[in-house]
This record gives sequence, structure tokens and C-alpha cells, in this order.
Amino acid sequence: MKKLLLLANPVAGVTGTERYLLEMIDRLVVGGFEVTVETTQHKGHLTEIITEKGSAYDVVAVSGGDGTLNEAICALIKMKDDGVKLPKLGYIPAGTVNDFARSHDIPTFMPDAADVIARGVARGCDIGILGDRPFVYVAAFGTFTDTSYSTPQKWKNIFGRVAYFFHGASRLRLALRPYKMKIEYEGGEVEGEFVYGMASNSRSVGGMRLPLKTPMSLDDGKFEVMLFKMPSTARRLRKLAKALFERQADGFEAYVFSTSWMRIVSEEPVSWTTDGEFGGEYTDVTVGIRDRAIEIIVPEGCKYFGRAKEI
Repeated sequence: MKKLLLLANPVAGVTGTERYLLEMIDRLVVGGFEVTVETTQHKGHLTEIITEKGSAYDVVAVSGGDGTLNEAICALIKMKDDGVKLPKLGYIPAGTVNDFARSHDIPTFMPDAADVIARGVARGCDIGILGDRPFVYVAAFGTFTDTSYSTPQKWKNIFGRVAYFFHGASRLRLALRPYKMKIEYEGGEVEGEFVYGMASNSRSVGGMRLPLKTPMSLDDGKFEVMLFKMPSTARRLRKLAKALFERQADGFEAYVFSTSWMRIVSEEPVSWTTDGEFGGEYTDVTVGIRDRAIEIIVPEGCKYFGRAKEI
């Protein structure tokens, strides 16, 4: 019988892991697993448990939000670098937004997600690295980054209602903070004042679809980059708004490209978030990717593996 370690974050989101815990265990047992359950007691505890005990199990399943999943990935990456036997990873979303689950077609109803672990397939999934910090699906900098995660509705207000951008360049400049940057990537470079940037391996961020169209794959060794320049005039403001409204990069105010690495050099420290958590401040940082670094159990029909498909 296969051995599974189920790690639950009892305070993630509002779904109430305890409400479904017995049903999840039952479905995993019916699926052929011998289940051991542990709960996390503090930030970083999940990483400690996986690092210490994970190699003794065939599957480590985590129940929690995207931050909980990030802790699991950090542990597994460390184990891989140390040459330790890796378990497969199962994920039961119990957060508020659950971008990772959306991108991987994992049900947000927790017992159904347990069924995926019991009956799904393990696929190699790319993992991003900001500096030396792993991230599961997004690293971002700039205006709106923190509020996008703390209140997802504001993300919708920003990217879903283009009329906001027509409110006036003078007022918008008070809200936007530009960073003078040089950004090098596989195949090119851009330079200028940027108000927002994102490296993602996801179909949505902050619970909303990405603001620009882009083909993506979860295991192609690349992440998708979006950059928005500072709209310093009314004309540039209209161009940026038009790009967002049409979800098409124009290469002047809004950029989108895929790359396996990116180096960002700025004149002042820039704060980043990784998977919705503070990711550090940098004046010079490289974003890379670990190709198919972790085996994650997903539904057999998950379509965003293999050939890149437009979001």
C-alpha cells in the first residue's frame, strides 16, 4: 500500500479544512493510500515537516492556500538539491484565491481534490526562482502588487475596468510609482520606467485571468513576463488602456514575452512578492526557472502541459 502524508493548515482561507478532513481521508484510503495526518502549527512548520519526513512517503499532500503550497515547494526543492528521495506532491486547495489550483484544473471542493490525488497523474511542473527564493506560480513587483493579493477585487478594478485609466494622467501619476529599470531576458532587453512587472507560470493571478493574452505551458521551461511602463502623458495612458482593454501587448507601453530567465537591474531597491507573500527587495535580481522540478498530481485531462496554449 502506498504511503501518503497529509499536511493541513487549519487556518487557511475560509473553507474550514476540519469540515472535510474525514471525507478527504476516506477518499484517499479508498484510493489505495495509507494516510498519516499532521497539522502545521506556525509559519515554516510545513517546510520543516516535509524536509524531515517527506522522503519516507510516496506522496506528500498539502491542504492550504497558495502560501502553504509555496512552503511545500521550498521544502521539496531543498530536498532535491540535497539529493534526497522526493515524494510526489498532492494539493488540496483551502485558500481564498487558489490560483495554482485553477491553473492545474484541481477542484476547489476539497474532497474532490483528494480524489485527484488518488486517481490523477503526476506531471513534472516548472518552478520559478527569484534570486534564491522558489516560487510556485508568480513573482511580481510594482504598484498594486500587494493590494492585488490582500484584496483580489482591487485587481479586478485595475485590470478589468479600463475606464479607470481614463480618469486622468495627472491623478494616475499620484497612484503609480515608476521604477527606472533595465530588463534583460532570453532574446532581448527593454529599458525605461516601469510601474508593474510579473513573471508567472499560471492562468490567473489574484483570482483573475492575466491582463494580456499569452500562450503558456506549465512544463515548457519558460515563464511568461508582463511589463507595464509608466503612462507619463495622456496619449501614453490611452495606449496602455487600449492594450489592457484588448488584452494585447503593444511593445511600447505593455510588453509580454516568454523566457527561461530574466535579469532586472534598477536604480533603487524594488519590493517583490512571490506567490502573494513578500519576496524581498532588490536592485539587481535574476528570475530563473527549474524545468519540471517537482512532480505534482493533477487531473489526467489537465491541458496546460505540453504545447503552449493561449490563455
